[in-house]
Amino acid sequence: MASISATLCFTGVLLFLFGLLAGFGIPAFASQRLGLSAHLTGVQSGTALLAMGLLWPHLQFSHGWSAATGTGLWISLYVLFAGMTLGAVWATGRTLPIAGGGIAAKPWRERTVQVLLAIGALGTAVAILAILVQWSWTGA
Repeated sequence: MASISATLCFTGVLLFLFGLLAGFGIPAFASQRLGLSAHLTGVQSGTALLAMGLLWPHLQFSHGWSAATGTGLWISLYVLFAGMTLGAVWATGRTLPIAGGGIAAKPWRERTVQVLLAIGALGTAVAILAILVQWSWTGA
């Protein structure tokens, strides 16, 4: 489990850095409000990965579940960040109407962002559910 823990911590710090860099790019995004959302997604997801990495050694996973869940978690959060960042670059306001402010991008761009966000959100939810199912209250 130590390697999964280290992977989650590393990918968390890296995603945190990507989120910070996205913050510098907010003025350059086609939709600055979506750029702010991408920035926050990166920083918050990176922090969550780092926290999960530090928590991981205290969880009672079988080896196969640990690797699958940890890998699924960090990949899904990166996909979510990529979707938000592309949404900001392409100004996909129909896909993200609250932050997008009604700006409309080309349909294929809207669809691409929709798919990335759906995959990222679903993957994250499944990974968190797997963590909760595998949770052990003994020995904590």
